[in-house]
Amino acid sequence: MKFPALASAACAFAFVTGLMTLHGRSPASAAGGDVAFSAAQVAQGAKVFAANCASCHGANLQGVSAPALGGKQSGLAQQSIGEAYAYISEQMPMTAPASLSAAQYLDVLAYLLDKHGRKPGPRPLTAAVAKTSEAKVDSHG
Repeated sequence: MKFPALASAACAFAFVTGLMTLHGRSPASAAGGDVAFSAAQVAQGAKVFAANCASCHGANLQGVSAPALGGKQSGLAQQSIGEAYAYISEQMPMTAPASLSAAQYLDVLAYLLDKHGRKPGPRPLTAAVAKTSEAKVDSHG
């Protein structure tokens, strides 16, 4: 019969969804959907980006002496949020890698996510989410 197999699949889905909810991850974020970050982080990230990143990446993410970070075709857009966070927090700024605070790196990432079409919400982006998110930076990717 098909009913027992369907019931088993439904139970497995409910179990996994429940586990993900217990660990603070929604099924959508784990599968590449929404990632929470706040408008306050975006605003602060714009300031941090202007002070530490824009001289190389351009005020409009167009790239100057470093790669462009804007647009769907940029290398950043194709990365997962976890990959982007790891690279940014460990390798940037180029002249002083890993010199910003953890909050500043999260703010810059929130700013970049906003620039790639993701929308801020009421909850701030956390390091735990940023490190593990498999969602693409670009909301369309």
